[in-house]
This record gives sequence, structure tokens and C-alpha cells, in this order.
Amino acid sequence: MTVILLVIVVACLAGLARGGTVQNLAALHLDAWPLVFVAVVAQAGGAFAGALGLPSPGAFYVVGMVVSALLITVFVARNRTLPGMPLVALGFLLNAVVVTANGAMPVSQEAADRVGLSTVGLYRNADAKHELIDGGTRLRLLADVIPVPLPSPLSSGSNVVSAGDVVLAAGIGVLVVNAMLRRRPRPSEPPAAAPPVP
Repeated sequence: MTVILLVIVVACLAGLARGGTVQNLAALHLDAWPLVFVAVVAQAGGAFAGALGLPSPGAFYVVGMVVSALLITVFVARNRTLPGMPLVALGFLLNAVVVTANGAMPVSQEAADRVGLSTVGLYRNADAKHELIDGGTRLRLLADVIPVPLPSPLSSGSNVVSAGDVVLAAGIGVLVVNAMLRRRPRPSEPPAAAPPVP
């Protein structure tokens, strides 16, 4: 989440540098936007299942991830004319594929060590959404293998992300910049008055 927030901030700065406005971004209309909220809630299903002590919390997370991907697909289809949306859809799809193939998002121990991220919870199977990469991991190139170290005082937000996360963040960045740069249609001028009848 920290990485996506940083991308949004950088995209806003880039949009302002190119003459865009925050007002344009605020006026961006996203059709069917509640689907994104529902998709995020669906992804959190596995974590809640684990916290409630339900059996096979990982299965809940896989189902939630698939449901989330379907909802995002519908959302993107409804907003397909907006720049960046295809990248957003692809990012969600890549994450859904690797999670479905493994039952959770695999995480690289080496990448986690590089950013100082603790993986104790993964060893104890306390995190239903993630697992450590091992010899049985499928599609490991799509797993959380990219370390993202952040400088102090943002270092607490350092994380390990996946290729899907990178593509998703790129799509959001493109969407934000283009929204800030878009031109609003000017109100049409009133029709000229008819000439007086002699």
C-alpha cells in the first residue's frame, strides 16, 4: 500500500509539473467505483478467516483473490476508455494467477531480508495471505520478489512487491497523470441572437 501511495504522490507531482491540476483529478469520474472497495474487502477475506480461527484460511484468500480479480475486470471494462486501466487490470490478474497457483502470495526471504522485513509470521503460518518461497513454489517470477527499500523516515514502509504490484502501480500512475492533464470541455456559447426583422 505504501508503494502505491508513493506512486500516486509522484504522479500528482508529475501532473502538476506538466501543467495539470488537482481539480481535474478530483473531477475524475470512475464508473462502478464501489466494485474496487468490494474487491479490496474480498482480498482481505483470508486474513479475516485466519483471525477468526476458521479452517483453511488460505482457501478463503484464494477465493477472495479470484472474486477480486473478477470485480476489477468488470470495473476496468466499465472504465476501459481511461488511460492506465488496462495496466490496472493486468496487475490484478498477475497477482490473482500466482495466488491461485500457490494458495497464497509467495514471498522471497532474500528480498525480505534486503528491506528488513520480518517473515516470522510466515514461518508460523500466521499470515494466510503470504507464504515463503520454497522448492514447490509455482510461478515464482510473479511472486513478491522485488525489494522496495525506502529512505528514512519512510523506511517503515519498505516492502517486497510482485510484478503484478508494479504493473498495477504503473497503471494508477498513468491514470492520475492523465486525469490531471485532461481538458475539460468548455461550455458551449449561447446561440447568437437573430437579427431584427426590418
